[in-house]
Amino acid sequence: MEYYTRLIESNDAWTFAGIYADEGISGTGKDKRDEFLRLIADCEAKKVDMVITKSISRFARNTADCIETVRKLKALGIAVFFEKENINIMSAESELLMTVLSSIAQEESISTSKNNRWAIQKRFMKGEWKPSYLPYGYMKGKDGGIVINEEEAAIVKRIYTDYLNGKGTYVIAKELTEEGVPTRKGAEAWGENVVKEILTNEKYYGDMLLQKTFTTDTLPFQRKRNRGQKQCYCIANDHEPIIPKEQAKRVREIMEQRKIEKAMVDTDTRKYNQRYPFSSKIQCGECGSNFKRQIIFKGKPYETVQWCCTRHIRNRMECSMTAVKDNHIKAAFINLYNKLKSNYDKILTPLAEDLKKLHCGREYESQVRKINKKITELTEQSHVLSRLRSKGYLDSVLFIEQSNLITKQLCEAKKQRSKLFEHSGFNDEAARTEELIAFLKKQDDFMESFDESIFSLMVEKIIVRSKLEIAFRLINGLELPEIIGEEVG
Repeated sequence: MEYYTRLIESNDAWTFAGIYADEGISGTGKDKRDEFLRLIADCEAKKVDMVITKSISRFARNTADCIETVRKLKALGIAVFFEKENINIMSAESELLMTVLSSIAQEESISTSKNNRWAIQKRFMKGEWKPSYLPYGYMKGKDGGIVINEEEAAIVKRIYTDYLNGKGTYVIAKELTEEGVPTRKGAEAWGENVVKEILTNEKYYGDMLLQKTFTTDTLPFQRKRNRGQKQCYCIANDHEPIIPKEQAKRVREIMEQRKIEKAMVDTDTRKYNQRYPFSSKIQCGECGSNFKRQIIFKGKPYETVQWCCTRHIRNRMECSMTAVKDNHIKAAFINLYNKLKSNYDKILTPLAEDLKKLHCGREYESQVRKINKKITELTEQSHVLSRLRSKGYLDSVLFIEQSNLITKQLCEAKKQRSKLFEHSGFNDEAARTEELIAFLKKQDDFMESFDESIFSLMVEKIIVRSKLEIAFRLINGLELPEIIGEEVG
């Protein structure tokens, strides 16, 4: 830098505009070279009218970038002088020379990159590689080895324990954020992906998996996740573990089970995609948009959870529907459930009979009834399972296994019923009404507090008609209105 500063300042015809140097950046693309991009921007702004550079290989790391940039500067009337090659781009023969020389520089760069990769892979094979960045819970010791950061390790252990106790990654991240647990990089909040990364990182049980990502062999060099394209290397028992291997294995098993469950349920009700009981279920009666969950007065004693139309949030002029409180919806559902529980023989039974009269196919009716009975039993089993889990009587692994099994059987039963509907003309609404009746008959008590599992089994949609009235659309399509507000419940 001193050399170029003196060189320019010693020439009275030149004015020193500055030094543009990407120190420590060895990438072959220009996109990550901040100083190079700043130089181009200053040239475009007419702050620079001549560039002096040491060599072609220092100016641009590949042929395409070099030619493209030189042509651009030439069109702006800005000269570029390559000292080592003694080329000024304003001369007639400069482009041909630069094409040849920059190609050579590019090949040298590729060759250097290949040599570096070969050396790194040799160290992988010998188990000598030490990562430059260690995950949360570890730090480098005085000798450069991997040692445990006790404070962070306690958080890692907590994350594993919480997950094994049935909490999801979102809930764990939310709780850590609310408690103000600091992150490694000083972020304001814990991300769901960060928790997931901790739960799946093999370093926490003492192993080291190498070459999880790799750089492509040709330009433009790109960093990619290794999905089998390259060989991976595993160093077992490389350092002191934070989590026992058995515990980490159980976490992986639960994750796999949840993936299967999610994929299976996605094809049916998609309820596992829903974070809260009312997610994707509340619809605006004015514009038809979905409602979004909001927390207002957060952190205050009067903090409130409410649901608001997404269009209204975006632009109040497009939809005038105001928000409804979460606890008002729950109170309204409790009222609705208790009414149905005590009056289903007057409301639902006549409806089911009327619907059946409208359709033919009585020869299929007994088969549909049989399947309906099975669906009701399975639904009840699912309900009991959820209650046992919520009270802590059931291990999370066993809960997921049993829940998967029931969900699979429910899917098969509903598919069988759908096939019968297609061939018989039997009415789906009638079948679902009977399903509701059977479910209500099996319930012993009236509802005193909101039950999420019963809500999800009975309600397909909530339509907000006004600030004071909502309608619950049941799984049989029947819409029943309820008044909401402070005085309800």
